[in-house]
Amino acid sequence: MKTKCVVIGIGNPYLQDDRAGVVVAEQLERDGLACQIEVVHTVGLEVMDKVQGFERAIIVDACKLGNAPGSILEVTMDDIFTTHALVNSHAITLGTTLKTGYVCFPEEMPSEIRILLIEVKEIKEFTQQMSPEVERAVAEVVERIKGMVGAMAT
Repeated sequence: MKTKCVVIGIGNPYLQDDRAGVVVAEQLERDGLACQIEVVHTVGLEVMDKVQGFERAIIVDACKLGNAPGSILEVTMDDIFTTHALVNSHAITLGTTLKTGYVCFPEEMPSEIRILLIEVKEIKEFTQQMSPEVERAVAEVVERIKGMVGAMAT
């Protein structure tokens, strides 16, 4: 039997805006979101392991796609499977990881995955201070996810 939902924040907690997904997850955990919260530092196979066994998953990561810093994109599974631009600072793409999960473990993967990406301004600087644009986006994503989880519960 699958558990209701998981939120996964992806990022490097020591790189300026790349830490956005991690900060979202940490804030949701502090706020007591009624959902399993996980943090991973890469989009490798660990992400696939973290979503297995859940009905629904929400994944948050930073991206660098050429949008205005702090832009929030909600992308579909089809988008991440087919768009070569959805490559980030990690060694393997999120699409490749999730596709592997659906091919190898289809019964264990979520029936619904929502992916939120936050456009970064700076990801090369070693600091735990995000740019103001990304900080505002993180706050908005936290509220969006609270709404998503609330809607899932009904």
